[in-house]
Amino acid sequence: MFKWLLLFLCPYVVAHEHHTSFGVHGLVLMQVEHKVIASHLPTPAGLHARQLIFEVQVSQDEHKNLIKLIKSEPLVTFAPNPFELDKLRTGDIAELTGNLYRGHFEREGTQVKEGLKFKVNKVILDKPIVLADNGYFYMRPVTSKSCLLVHKIGRLPSFDQIVQVSCRSQSNLSATVDSGQNIPWHEATSLQFRFIRSLYLETQDFSGG
Repeated sequence: MFKWLLLFLCPYVVAHEHHTSFGVHGLVLMQVEHKVIASHLPTPAGLHARQLIFEVQVSQDEHKNLIKLIKSEPLVTFAPNPFELDKLRTGDIAELTGNLYRGHFEREGTQVKEGLKFKVNKVILDKPIVLADNGYFYMRPVTSKSCLLVHKIGRLPSFDQIVQVSCRSQSNLSATVDSGQNIPWHEATSLQFRFIRSLYLETQDFSGG
Protein backbone atom coordinates (compact mmCIF):
# COMPACT_ATOMS: atom_id res chain seq x y z
CA MET A 1 0.00 0.00 0.00
CA PHE A 2 2.80 2.38 0.93
CA LYS A 3 4.57 1.78 -2.39
CA TRP A 4 1.39 2.57 -4.30
CA LEU A 5 0.98 5.77 -2.30
CA LEU A 6 4.52 6.82 -3.18
CA LEU A 7 3.87 6.16 -6.85
CA PHE A 8 0.73 8.28 -6.67
CA LEU A 9 2.38 11.22 -4.91
CA CYS A 10 5.70 11.15 -6.76
CA PRO A 11 4.56 13.12 -9.85
CA TYR A 12 3.08 15.82 -7.62
CA VAL A 13 6.26 16.15 -5.55
CA VAL A 14 8.52 16.21 -8.61
CA ALA A 15 6.28 18.76 -10.31
CA HIS A 16 6.68 21.20 -7.43
CA GLU A 17 10.22 20.61 -6.24
CA HIS A 18 11.51 22.78 -9.10
CA HIS A 19 8.93 25.53 -8.47
CA THR A 20 10.18 27.33 -5.39
CA SER A 21 7.34 29.88 -5.52
CA PHE A 22 4.65 27.29 -4.70
CA GLY A 23 2.89 27.93 -1.39
CA VAL A 24 0.18 29.86 0.43
CA HIS A 25 0.73 33.46 -0.62
CA GLY A 26 -1.39 35.62 1.66
CA LEU A 27 -2.75 38.91 0.36
CA VAL A 28 -3.90 42.16 1.92
CA LEU A 29 -6.90 43.72 0.16
CA MET A 30 -7.31 47.48 -0.23
CA GLN A 31 -9.63 49.92 -1.96
CA VAL A 32 -8.49 52.73 -4.26
CA GLU A 33 -11.53 54.59 -5.55
CA HIS A 34 -13.65 51.96 -7.38
CA LYS A 35 -10.86 49.38 -7.56
CA VAL A 36 -9.88 46.52 -5.27
CA ILE A 37 -6.12 46.09 -4.98
CA ALA A 38 -4.31 43.02 -3.64
CA SER A 39 -0.79 43.06 -2.25
CA HIS A 40 1.25 39.92 -1.61
CA LEU A 41 2.31 39.73 2.04
CA PRO A 42 6.11 39.64 1.68
CA THR A 43 8.90 38.54 3.99
CA PRO A 44 12.53 39.71 3.94
CA ALA A 45 13.83 36.45 2.44
CA GLY A 46 12.77 33.07 1.14
CA LEU A 47 9.57 32.03 -0.59
CA HIS A 48 7.76 35.34 -0.04
CA ALA A 49 10.60 37.80 -0.71
CA ARG A 50 8.73 39.66 -3.43
CA GLN A 51 6.61 42.81 -3.54
CA LEU A 52 3.71 42.03 -5.87
CA ILE A 53 0.62 44.23 -6.17
CA PHE A 54 -2.22 43.72 -8.62
CA GLU A 55 -5.85 44.56 -9.31
CA VAL A 56 -8.52 41.96 -8.59
CA GLN A 57 -12.09 41.63 -9.77
CA VAL A 58 -15.05 39.85 -8.18
CA SER A 59 -18.72 39.64 -9.12
CA GLN A 60 -20.84 42.78 -8.75
CA ASP A 61 -22.52 41.56 -5.56
CA GLU A 62 -19.25 40.38 -4.07
CA HIS A 63 -17.63 43.69 -5.00
CA LYS A 64 -20.17 45.65 -2.95
CA ASN A 65 -19.71 43.38 0.06
CA LEU A 66 -15.94 43.43 -0.25
CA ILE A 67 -15.74 47.23 -0.48
CA LYS A 68 -18.03 47.52 2.54
CA LEU A 69 -15.78 45.18 4.53
CA ILE A 70 -12.58 46.97 3.52
CA LYS A 71 -14.07 50.35 4.49
CA SER A 72 -15.17 49.07 7.89
CA GLU A 73 -11.96 47.26 8.89
CA PRO A 74 -8.36 48.44 9.38
CA LEU A 75 -7.08 45.22 7.79
CA VAL A 76 -8.65 42.67 5.42
CA THR A 77 -6.62 39.68 4.23
CA PHE A 78 -7.13 36.78 1.85
CA ALA A 79 -5.66 33.29 2.23
CA PRO A 80 -5.72 31.67 -1.21
CA ASN A 81 -5.32 28.01 -1.97
CA PRO A 82 -1.61 27.20 -2.58
CA PHE A 83 -0.32 28.36 -5.96
CA GLU A 84 2.90 29.28 -7.74
CA LEU A 85 3.55 32.98 -7.36
CA ASP A 86 5.76 33.02 -10.45
CA LYS A 87 2.86 31.77 -12.58
CA LEU A 88 0.65 34.61 -11.34
CA ARG A 89 3.42 37.08 -12.17
CA THR A 90 3.67 35.82 -15.75
CA GLY A 91 -0.09 35.76 -16.33
CA ASP A 92 -0.45 31.97 -16.25
CA ILE A 93 -2.81 32.17 -13.26
CA ALA A 94 -5.93 34.22 -13.96
CA GLU A 95 -8.07 33.33 -10.94
CA LEU A 96 -7.55 32.69 -7.23
CA THR A 97 -9.80 30.93 -4.74
CA GLY A 98 -9.50 31.16 -0.97
CA ASN A 99 -10.86 32.47 2.30
CA LEU A 100 -11.47 36.09 3.30
CA TYR A 101 -10.51 37.35 6.76
CA ARG A 102 -11.21 40.32 8.96
CA GLY A 103 -7.72 41.04 10.26
CA HIS A 104 -4.55 39.06 9.53
CA PHE A 105 -5.32 35.45 8.64
CA GLU A 106 -2.13 34.27 10.40
CA ARG A 107 -2.66 36.43 13.50
CA GLU A 108 -6.02 35.37 14.87
CA GLY A 109 -8.02 37.01 12.10
CA THR A 110 -11.70 36.10 11.75
CA GLN A 111 -12.83 34.25 8.63
CA VAL A 112 -15.80 36.00 7.03
CA LYS A 113 -16.05 34.25 3.66
CA GLU A 114 -15.03 30.80 2.47
CA GLY A 115 -14.31 29.89 -1.13
CA LEU A 116 -14.17 33.44 -2.49
CA LYS A 117 -13.03 33.63 -6.11
CA PHE A 118 -11.58 36.60 -7.89
CA LYS A 119 -9.95 37.32 -11.20
CA VAL A 120 -6.38 38.54 -11.36
CA ASN A 121 -6.24 41.71 -13.43
CA LYS A 122 -3.47 44.20 -14.10
CA VAL A 123 -0.17 43.78 -12.24
CA ILE A 124 0.77 47.13 -10.69
CA LEU A 125 4.11 46.27 -9.08
CA ASP A 126 6.39 43.24 -9.31
CA LYS A 127 9.77 43.62 -7.62
CA PRO A 128 12.09 41.30 -5.67
CA ILE A 129 13.10 42.36 -2.19
CA VAL A 130 16.67 43.62 -2.14
CA LEU A 131 17.98 44.62 1.26
CA ALA A 132 19.25 48.07 0.26
CA ASP A 133 18.68 51.54 1.76
CA ASN A 134 15.27 52.33 3.24
CA GLY A 135 13.18 55.41 2.53
CA TYR A 136 12.57 54.90 -1.19
CA PHE A 137 9.06 54.38 -2.54
CA TYR A 138 7.91 52.88 -5.82
CA MET A 139 5.44 55.19 -7.56
CA ARG A 140 2.65 53.47 -9.49
CA PRO A 141 -0.53 54.99 -11.02
CA VAL A 142 -3.77 53.12 -10.31
CA THR A 143 -6.44 55.49 -11.63
CA SER A 144 -6.39 58.84 -13.42
CA LYS A 145 -6.43 60.55 -10.02
CA SER A 146 -4.63 58.22 -7.63
CA CYS A 147 -1.21 56.62 -7.34
CA LEU A 148 0.33 54.18 -4.92
CA LEU A 149 3.57 54.88 -3.11
CA VAL A 150 4.98 51.51 -2.06
CA HIS A 151 7.94 51.43 0.29
CA LYS A 152 10.89 49.61 -1.23
CA ILE A 153 11.60 47.17 1.59
CA GLY A 154 15.25 47.50 2.55
CA ARG A 155 17.78 46.50 5.18
CA LEU A 156 16.27 45.39 8.46
CA PRO A 157 14.73 46.94 10.41
CA SER A 158 12.43 48.01 7.60
CA PHE A 159 8.71 48.19 6.85
CA ASP A 160 6.13 47.38 4.21
CA GLN A 161 3.87 50.37 3.52
CA ILE A 162 1.40 51.26 0.78
CA VAL A 163 0.16 54.85 0.59
CA GLN A 164 -2.50 56.37 -1.65
CA VAL A 165 -1.65 59.83 -2.97
CA SER A 166 -3.24 62.21 -5.44
CA CYS A 167 -1.42 62.32 -8.79
CA ARG A 168 -3.55 63.94 -11.48
CA SER A 169 -0.55 64.73 -13.68
CA GLN A 170 0.98 61.36 -14.58
CA SER A 171 2.92 62.16 -17.74
CA ASN A 172 6.27 62.54 -15.96
CA LEU A 173 5.99 60.39 -12.86
CA SER A 174 9.22 59.08 -11.36
CA ALA A 175 9.51 55.31 -10.94
CA THR A 176 10.82 55.80 -7.40
CA VAL A 177 10.57 58.59 -4.87
CA ASP A 178 13.03 59.36 -2.07
CA SER A 179 11.10 60.29 1.07
CA GLY A 180 14.27 61.48 2.77
CA GLN A 181 13.49 59.51 5.91
CA ASN A 182 13.64 55.92 7.16
CA ILE A 183 10.21 55.90 8.78
CA PRO A 184 6.73 55.25 7.36
CA TRP A 185 5.13 57.91 5.18
CA HIS A 186 2.58 60.11 6.93
CA GLU A 187 0.48 63.16 6.20
CA ALA A 188 3.21 65.59 7.24
CA THR A 189 5.82 64.10 4.91
CA SER A 190 6.93 67.03 2.76
CA LEU A 191 6.81 66.02 -0.90
CA GLN A 192 5.02 67.08 -4.06
CA PHE A 193 2.16 64.59 -3.71
CA ARG A 194 -1.02 65.13 -1.73
CA PHE A 195 -1.32 62.45 0.91
CA ILE A 196 -4.71 60.72 0.89
CA ARG A 197 -4.21 57.82 3.31
CA SER A 198 -1.95 54.99 4.34
CA LEU A 199 -3.61 51.83 3.04
CA TYR A 200 -1.31 49.31 4.72
CA LEU A 201 1.62 49.26 7.12
CA GLU A 202 3.55 46.22 8.39
CA THR A 203 6.57 46.47 10.67
CA GLN A 204 6.49 43.20 12.66
CA ASP A 205 7.82 40.98 9.85
CA PHE A 206 10.65 43.43 9.16
CA SER A 207 11.84 44.28 12.67
CA GLY A 208 15.03 42.27 12.24
CA GLY A 209 14.70 40.92 15.77
